[in-house]
Amino acid sequence: MTETYIYNNTVHPDWIDHNQHLHDAKYYDLFSDSVAGFFESVGLSTDYRKDLNVTIFSLEAHISFLKELLVHEKFYIKARLYDYDYKRVHLFLTMYNEKDERCATYEVMMMGVDFETRKSTPFPDEVFDKIANYFEQQPNFDSPKQLGHVIGIPKR
Repeated sequence: MTETYIYNNTVHPDWIDHNQHLHDAKYYDLFSDSVAGFFESVGLSTDYRKDLNVTIFSLEAHISFLKELLVHEKFYIKARLYDYDYKRVHLFLTMYNEKDERCATYEVMMMGVDFETRKSTPFPDEVFDKIANYFEQQPNFDSPKQLGHVIGIPKR
């Protein structure tokens, strides 16, 4: 694998809020779908999760809104694997419009979980190997200022 996972879509009319742009709650949906797609790409599909009794949970997430998206605008989301270990992944996703302008970012920490016990569990070996390969093969990227961002009103 040498490419970053990319999710493509178009803003649907029913995703628009009273400000006539993409509703803030929809960003979470779209980023969540992208994370699910990322995990599919490394072999942790829904069917595979059921077969092995393992799933993934979000531990923490943060969205930064950078530029609005309007109805019918095409956009794409790139998933970058910032860090990982045997049971967690730290992902950083960026949403771009069709002009390649950054519209939003999403940082999330995910963890492997035993579906029955609801406790953390290591990723299956073949999934861990694909995660490690993704990390090694993804193109280099500069850490954006949103990575690790803490919310607060700057003091002057």
